[in-house]
Amino acid sequence: MTIASTVFMALGVCFVFVGSVGILRLRDVYSRLQASGVSDNAGLGLILIGLILHSGWSSQDITLLLLLLLILITNPIVTHSIARSAFVQRHRQEDDS
Repeated sequence: MTIASTVFMALGVCFVFVGSVGILRLRDVYSRLQASGVSDNAGLGLILIGLILHSGWSSQDITLLLLLLLILITNPIVTHSIARSAFVQRHRQEDDS
C-alpha cells in the first residue's frame, strides 16, 4: 500500500505545482481561477487519498475524508465567488507596464 499512497501523493504534488505555475504565468483572472481551481481539487484530493492509503484504515481517516469532502464542496464555491466579483467589477487583463 505504500507504493500506491506514494504515487497518489506524488501526483497530487504535481497537480498543485502545475497549478501554482499556472497562477504565476497566466495573466487573466479567469485563467488563473481555472488553473487554481482544477489543481486544488485534484491535487489536494489526491494527496488526502494518498494519506488515507498510507495510514491504512484508522479512526483518523474519517477526519481526512471529511476534510476531502469540505475541500470538494468549498473550492468551487470560492472560485465562483471570485469569478463573479471579477465580472461585476469588470476586471480587465493586467498590462505589462
